[in-house]
Amino acid sequence: MKRLFRNILTILLFLTLSCGETALMAMPAPAAKETAAQQKKKAEAAKKKKEQEAAKAKKQKEQEKKKAAAARENAKKQAQREKDQAQRQKEQAKVQAEREKAEAQRRKEDEQRQAQITAAEAQRAQQEEAQKQAWLREQEELANPKTEVVSLFNISGKLGYAAMMDNMGANFANVNRPGQLGSTYPYQSLVGGPGAGIAVTYELEYGHFRFETGLDFTWLNSASHYEFMLQRQLLQPHEATYNYITDDLLETRNEGYIGIPVMFGAQFSRYWFMLGAKVGYGLFGNYRQKGQFDIVVDDKAFLEQYGLGTYDIPAKAADQYKLAFRQPSVSLCAEVGIDLDEWLQQQPDKRNRQRVKAGERLPFGKEHIHYKVSAFAEYGVLNTNGSSAAYPLAFSDNAIWPDATNTVLAIGGGNTKLNNLFVGLKFAVQFEVPGKTPRPTPPPASYAEITVVDALTGETLPAPMLKINSIDRKRTVMQMRTVKNGQHRQKVNPGNYQAIAQLDGYYPATVDFSVLTPGDNLPLQIRLQRRPVFNVKVVNADNSQPLQIAVALQKRGTEQLCYTLHTDSVTGEADMILADSLLYDLHIEQMGFETYHAQVPALDSRMTVVLQPVKKGDVFVVHNLFFATNKTRILKASEPALNELYQYLSQNTEINIRIIGHTDNVGSDAANQRLSEGRAAAVRADLIERGIAPERLQAEGRGESQPVDTNDTEEGRQNNRRVEIEIL
Repeated sequence: MKRLFRNILTILLFLTLSCGETALMAMPAPAAKETAAQQKKKAEAAKKKKEQEAAKAKKQKEQEKKKAAAARENAKKQAQREKDQAQRQKEQAKVQAEREKAEAQRRKEDEQRQAQITAAEAQRAQQEEAQKQAWLREQEELANPKTEVVSLFNISGKLGYAAMMDNMGANFANVNRPGQLGSTYPYQSLVGGPGAGIAVTYELEYGHFRFETGLDFTWLNSASHYEFMLQRQLLQPHEATYNYITDDLLETRNEGYIGIPVMFGAQFSRYWFMLGAKVGYGLFGNYRQKGQFDIVVDDKAFLEQYGLGTYDIPAKAADQYKLAFRQPSVSLCAEVGIDLDEWLQQQPDKRNRQRVKAGERLPFGKEHIHYKVSAFAEYGVLNTNGSSAAYPLAFSDNAIWPDATNTVLAIGGGNTKLNNLFVGLKFAVQFEVPGKTPRPTPPPASYAEITVVDALTGETLPAPMLKINSIDRKRTVMQMRTVKNGQHRQKVNPGNYQAIAQLDGYYPATVDFSVLTPGDNLPLQIRLQRRPVFNVKVVNADNSQPLQIAVALQKRGTEQLCYTLHTDSVTGEADMILADSLLYDLHIEQMGFETYHAQVPALDSRMTVVLQPVKKGDVFVVHNLFFATNKTRILKASEPALNELYQYLSQNTEINIRIIGHTDNVGSDAANQRLSEGRAAAVRADLIERGIAPERLQAEGRGESQPVDTNDTEEGRQNNRRVEIEIL
């Protein structure tokens, strides 16, 4: 019904509008008055149109003017830009030209420097080759040596056994003349004594041949025991025979003489011998006697012999008497010895030894001192006794007691022969006269040219550490040090060596090498294997922003801490080269974030850790927070944990927290409740004291009502004694 009514109204409205327009069209228009109005209207419209066109033209003109001005300004700017561009191009061309000039100069200097280095290396190589060739020629000469004359001066000392041997037994005569001495029952026992001497001699060496002469002084001491009887017949006061009997006469003789030895011999290896003779001249000689004579009288007036007592021979040193010698003496000499240079000679300092030119005399040095020891024997072949004829005892006429004693060597009319014997050991120091030949050419230097490279890329490493040990001598040739440009040229002697290279980020490497002959240049490459680098990146899960945080790496399956990495505040990353002997777990505990724990897949892993911030209603435990036993007093060991909680609240000012204290089940419920409330309040008071607004902090104690572990073990009870933070 409503729709029908709406349609009728619509039709009526349409008819009304149509009839109105028809009526208007049928009415006649006013003639002149409507025409003037129209004309006026048209004139106004035309004027308005003209004004609009004029304004449009003006506006267009202004726009064109502005465009022209803009075009001029643009042209001016373009010209300035082109001018500036040209100036910049000019300056750039100038800078480029200067750069090219500097580059050309640098290349020229590099080429000159390289040419100098090349020339220096070539000169060095030439010098090393020349030294090597000179050394090889010298080795050939040493293999076929030329015999040279070597002069030496010797200072020697000798010590040994001495004997002055006489032929006393043959010179005793049985003389039975009245008033004269005779002798019977002669007996002699040679004792000998010490001998010593010093000598200064000249020695000449020619190949194995040896010749020696010089001047020496010898002192001999020898003693002999004698046993004999002397008879003396006297007629006054009546005829009788007096017997002077001794069985312990000791005569000690000393002799000093100077001699000129002439010796010839040879040396083979370290052993040598010398034979020859020595002509000597006695400088002094003396003797001393010690003993007693028993005096027995055979008188015809008596039936039996009777004794008159004993006569003591003087034994004091002041009672020595001189001996007379025949001059000169001649002794046959022999020596057998060993050269001690191998053990006693100090080796020359080859490093600091002065070099000389060919033909120059070498300076005297430690290498020119030699040592030797020998056993020697000297036997006198000529009679050296020059004593005049005398009797051992001297008497006055018809005297019974002797007035004086004489040397036994005077018995027999002074014809007693005396021959000296001297045997012992001799030690000599030789001073070699330096020859005119130059010093031996030192062996050419050998070098190990070591390059340290990356095992994967083969590129030379910039500054590795290098150490070289001698395997043969078991000592360090070069201490560990940094080598520039990864290259080092080490001077070494022939032998076996070990080179050790190391560099941060690489595994150390050891290479053994040998230098066989002097003058070798051994190229050696040490390849270092790069160690894997572990990388970790920590970001915030809410905004993906990097976090500066401590990352713990633990031994897998345990809580044993191996490394602590600190990520960078800009990138959130940290790198570490891990020991390859363990497997690791990654563990992060950061205030305000959920705890994260994961295994490290490999030593060269790149791990990205997304930490989830704690949300409203989340609860986390404050670790490493310690209280006195059954007290609310916070221990000093809790300072790092409290400071970390303070930093978290300071950086997140929109967060409010509830501090919840918990205890284990030891003690009464009421006591544990009070203790948990007190500990939570103590933490709140500490944070307020540090500067956190009190209205952001709530404290609550829940006693033993919410354990997280068993209370049957100490470890479980320790886990239950905790302080939690709830985000509000």
